[in-house]
Amino acid sequence: MKRRHLGIIVIAAVLAAFSPAAVSPVRAQILPIPPGWQMERAVLVSRHGVRAPFLTNVELDSRSASPWPTWPVPPGFLTPRGEELLRLMGRYYRVLYGGRGLVQSDDCPPRGTVSAWADLDQRTRASAVALLTGMYPRCPTLNVRNQDDPTVPDPLFHPQPTASCPMDGAANRAAVLARIGGNFDSVQREYAPQLTLMQQTLCPTSLAGGKACGLATGQPGLESRPDGTVRLTGSLGFASAAAETFAMEDAEGMQVAWGRLAGEAELQDLLKLHRLEVDLVDKTLPLARQHGSNLLNQIVATLQDGHDFPGQPRIAEPVRFALLVGHSTNLANLSRLLNIGWQIAGFQPNQLSPGGALAFELYREVRTGQRYVRLAYYAQTMAQMRGRIVLEATQPPGMTAVALPACAADEREKACPVERFVEIARQAIDPACVSVKP
Repeated sequence: MKRRHLGIIVIAAVLAAFSPAAVSPVRAQILPIPPGWQMERAVLVSRHGVRAPFLTNVELDSRSASPWPTWPVPPGFLTPRGEELLRLMGRYYRVLYGGRGLVQSDDCPPRGTVSAWADLDQRTRASAVALLTGMYPRCPTLNVRNQDDPTVPDPLFHPQPTASCPMDGAANRAAVLARIGGNFDSVQREYAPQLTLMQQTLCPTSLAGGKACGLATGQPGLESRPDGTVRLTGSLGFASAAAETFAMEDAEGMQVAWGRLAGEAELQDLLKLHRLEVDLVDKTLPLARQHGSNLLNQIVATLQDGHDFPGQPRIAEPVRFALLVGHSTNLANLSRLLNIGWQIAGFQPNQLSPGGALAFELYREVRTGQRYVRLAYYAQTMAQMRGRIVLEATQPPGMTAVALPACAADEREKACPVERFVEIARQAIDPACVSVKP
């Protein structure tokens, strides 16, 4: 087989075989609790809410024909509207899990039974506060905890290289390139329609005035970083960032992409460019194992023992609702490790929208004592974010059950026996990269 043909085949397979995008997303509403089962615990890994772009307006404006809008907060910060949306989501979690008997639905929860641990960034800490405030607005004693030392990354969300887990950036870069045939030629052919639309959106000929802007200012590349992560650079990197920013504009209630897109369908088409970056740099298996093993190990520990949660005091009652607030990268790592996928109506398959959360729910069959783990994904739809819709049992957010393919032979009521879930997770985790001991 000639190399140029291999490249075309490999890039088509990037989203179809080597990552969780290969899993047919489950398109189903959340399943009811089976008769005779009780919910004992839920561990939710949530992305932060709507944030301002990471790039400054000076950087953004240099790549487009028109000035980008001004955001109400510094780059990368959670916006006030983002906080409001997360309070609405938190309110719904009380409705959902209160209705299932997991947490208090009408009063402050007992100490320690509802707990949150957030990454150190403003957007993650403020997101966790907003979620808990939405759940229990009259319960000021609910605290969001985070790592004491703000000068070093939290290893749950941003693990760093260690002697046992060196996270070799060059090797990780090579692993990503191997998935696309060694260079970006096949990627650019495969995504030519989206790249053309992005160029026309950023830099319409009628407005450019001869300015070299849009995607014409750099060839695609991969940058390896000291912590072993890899990021897209050049035209594809900026196209991904621009698409994600357009989505944030939509959720923020702004005019999207200067009004140049023909509706939601074109925005979703452009978001394929961001999904490509996520699939390549966060779901290539060595990267996912290096950067997701700590987090998955923590989830397993908390499901097994509610006292094993970061910052959780050893009190009589274990945590029942455990919230971990991080980033899209964390959710992408987990989805690859467990080979899971989902789809919320109106979004791309496996899209990691602002405030979306992957839930690991622990149940017990009362008659037998057998425990099961069931997965779900919750996220406000774009229409709900635009309209700041109050979420109720009759007006829920987007939600779907998430299948765990490795447990298909053992599942019952779409749930995995906890022993089998732990086994699957342990097989996915790289023990050499577990630097946090719950």
